[in-house]
Amino acid sequence: MKNFFTLLLLVATTFSFAQESTLLRLNYNQGDVYLMQMNMKQNIGEGTMIMDMTMDMPIKISGVNDGIYSSEMSFKRVKMDMEQVGVKINYDSNMKEEDLDETSKMMSAQMKPMLETVLETKTNVYGELLEMKMIKGSGNVDQFTSQAQSVVYPKEAVTVGYSWSEERDTNGMKINSTYTVKSIDDKTVVLAVKGGISGSSAGSLTGRMNIDKASGVPILSIINMDFEIMEQKVVSEIVMKMEKA
Repeated sequence: MKNFFTLLLLVATTFSFAQESTLLRLNYNQGDVYLMQMNMKQNIGEGTMIMDMTMDMPIKISGVNDGIYSSEMSFKRVKMDMEQVGVKINYDSNMKEEDLDETSKMMSAQMKPMLETVLETKTNVYGELLEMKMIKGSGNVDQFTSQAQSVVYPKEAVTVGYSWSEERDTNGMKINSTYTVKSIDDKTVVLAVKGGISGSSAGSLTGRMNIDKASGVPILSIINMDFEIMEQKVVSEIVMKMEKA
C-alpha cells in the first residue's frame, strides 16, 4: 500500500510539472531602459559578399497606458566588416572620421542618417507593433520594422509543446514562423523557431528564443535563414540580445 501511494504521488507530481503553464506578456515599467544588440552575419552568393554587422540600439519605455507601451528607440553604434569582390570595408561608428579609410568614409556617410534617427513605437502586452513613427531623422520608417518588431504572443497560456504561428511580409519577403515551447522554468521560457520564406525569396529558417518570464522580454533570439533571392543563395544568422540598463 505504501508503494502504491508513493507511485500515485510521483505520477501526480510529474503530471503537474508537465502541465506547467504561463501567460507570455510584456510587462514593462515606465522609465525602463534596455539595450538591444543585433548581430547579423550574411554570406551572399556563396562568398560573393560576406558581411558581419553589429548594431547597438537603446530603447526607453516612455509611457505605459492601459496595456499599451510607448518607447523610443535610437541607434547608438554600428560596426560592420564586409568583403565584396576583393574589396574590404571595416567600419565602426565609434571611430573618428579622420581614422577611417576612404571606403569606410563612404560607409559612414550612408550610416549617418540612421545614427541620427529616433523612432517612437507603440506596442501592446502581446508584443504587437501597433504604431511606429520617426520623431527624429529622415527616410522611410518602414525600413526599421524588423528592428522594432519581435514575436507576437498568443492570447492563451502556453505549456511545453504548445505551438503557434505568424506571418510577416517585409518588402515582398513573406516569413511564416512557428514557435514551439520547449521548456518553462522559474525565470525563462525557451521557444524553438521554425519556418518558411516565400514571395520575393524562397527558403527556410530555424532558431530559438529565450523569453524572460517576469518581463516577457525576448532576452535572446538566434535565427538562421537559408534562402535564395534574385538567383543568389543567402545564408544568414541573426542574433538579438536584450539587456536592461
